[in-house]
Amino acid sequence: MKVREIYTNTLFVSGLICLVMGVGNWTVGVVETSKYQALLYKTARTGLEESYRSFQELDHQKNEEVLRRINADREKYNGARVKLNFFYVVLIGGRVLFFVGAILSLIALVRLIRRDTRAKIKRLIGPQEHGG
Repeated sequence: MKVREIYTNTLFVSGLICLVMGVGNWTVGVVETSKYQALLYKTARTGLEESYRSFQELDHQKNEEVLRRINADREKYNGARVKLNFFYVVLIGGRVLFFVGAILSLIALVRLIRRDTRAKIKRLIGPQEHGG
């Protein structure tokens, strides 16, 4: 089998591209999901909402100050949750691309090896039939 047969095989090249993209997406997905999971854990445990409930009566200005901090933390939390969901999809997509690429590459290599083996067998058998 020649190297040119391998890199001109569209099935193999497609599989290789899927493998590379899958590894990239899988890696980015793992790194970013762990980052945003940590951020979610940090922003979910601020306790500001509980402390706000413990206030009896506040004037309007103090209410706004307390609520501003609570709303800012909620926005951070919700933003991190959305990003976590996105990168989780990237992670799953990376896994799918990786496995599809591995299967396509394996099928292409098996086909190339079988084709090459058949050609060599024909070359070995061919002269014996004619020369005999």
